[in-house]
Amino acid sequence: MKHKLFLLCAMSLAAAVWPFAEAAEEIKPVELAILVAAAAAVLAVQCAALGVARRFVTETQLDILIALLVAANAYHFAFLAIDAKTWLRLSLAAMMGAGAWLALRNRVAAARVAQFALAFTLVLIGQYAYGAAHLADAERLAIAASASLPVKSQRNVYLISTESLHSPHAFRRFYGIEDAPHVAYLTGEGFRVLERTYSPDIATRHSYQRILEFGKPLKDKREQRQVFWSGNSSFSSFRNSGYKLQFIYISNYMNLNPQLVDHAFPQVGFYVCDNLPDNFFYFACKEGARNAVSAVLYGVDGRVSVAEEIAHLKERVKAAADDAAPWLTISHIAFPNHTPNNFLFSDTEQAERFRDLVRGQMPQIAANFRDIVGAIKAHDPDAIVILFGDHGMQLTRGMPAAAASQQFSAEDIIEDRYGAMLAVYPGDFCRKRIFDGSSTSFVVESVIQCLNGDDEPTPADIEKGRSIFFRGAMTTVDRAMAGK
Repeated sequence: MKHKLFLLCAMSLAAAVWPFAEAAEEIKPVELAILVAAAAAVLAVQCAALGVARRFVTETQLDILIALLVAANAYHFAFLAIDAKTWLRLSLAAMMGAGAWLALRNRVAAARVAQFALAFTLVLIGQYAYGAAHLADAERLAIAASASLPVKSQRNVYLISTESLHSPHAFRRFYGIEDAPHVAYLTGEGFRVLERTYSPDIATRHSYQRILEFGKPLKDKREQRQVFWSGNSSFSSFRNSGYKLQFIYISNYMNLNPQLVDHAFPQVGFYVCDNLPDNFFYFACKEGARNAVSAVLYGVDGRVSVAEEIAHLKERVKAAADDAAPWLTISHIAFPNHTPNNFLFSDTEQAERFRDLVRGQMPQIAANFRDIVGAIKAHDPDAIVILFGDHGMQLTRGMPAAAASQQFSAEDIIEDRYGAMLAVYPGDFCRKRIFDGSSTSFVVESVIQCLNGDDEPTPADIEKGRSIFFRGAMTTVDRAMAGK
């Protein structure tokens, strides 16, 4: 029996360490320790249950139980963390369970199991440690590779995005919203609200990564799965020009290292689960468990609300305005939202319910802008303000790329997934570089050029200003990324 339990623990703990080998930049050692402790607790319960079960089942049945537990643990400890469809995750877990069953049936010696598990785990821990030790080098390389531009200005700059907020054109096209209240409000406050503009990508973090890096293609694996804050072009440009930086959001979904900015909100908490299903490590990523760990270790009781984020943003507007140094402020408002992950474009009833939901959210969107813009104009009227949607609402979710249906045309895919709001204050700022039909890919670069007195784009600048990064049909990675 000891041999069987040892195999269960060895294979399960090896699986628990596996997903963190390449994630040193995302997962702190204390978070890794918390998850390993959670795995140990799960294994303790499983071993106790098997100790009771052995009295009532045969050896063969006990082996099957252990193999099933190995498969379940592999799924929850490791394979939930990979970007793959559910069937593939389950297949990988089943293969690991089958390997455990074969080891049990062939009576593989405990020493061999121990050697394999120890060697595998040590290699993964070593890879994690190597990554953590070389993060500083990676940051230095990132800074060296960034397209830094001098900012010849002392005006505060606000980059404030809103989750899944469409352009006026897209709202009319898909939701029949002719006169969105937030557009009327912003126009009345002196903003230039562009009619038809686009996000660079269809997922929040991908869009942010492209915007902050002046549209640079995402080739590095780190860049493809998270925002590369370390030495990105925007941070480097403003920091090297004497600006202070602050980032304000409801959680750490963006994986920002708070040491890279002068102010971050909210405080760092137990955010390793932010980009993972809540059944990762069975219970550790459940909301209650996460909040309890955050409260004990960091004094943070869960996520903050959008209302709390906006209230804090208003405080930081005043702080930036009162400071002698200029500030770059970035904030992402997690409202309204996009279609849920189980949405299917061909379900007309589901689509109409979502349209009704969006129409009902219009007053709150306008109220959020009144709070934010009111604070900026009251305390920091000389600031440059860029308001934008991070991507579209995705009524075409599940629709193949460049395909037509009864509900949507091929062109609708672009408007639905990429059609995003872009508004500029003051309204006459950067009129030539930020124009109707452009995307937000190069909006930060354009802001810097215009702060430097250059609002005369070349034909090449105008052409690249229309760039989006079309990825076609939504993939599993897209759904996971867009689900936050």
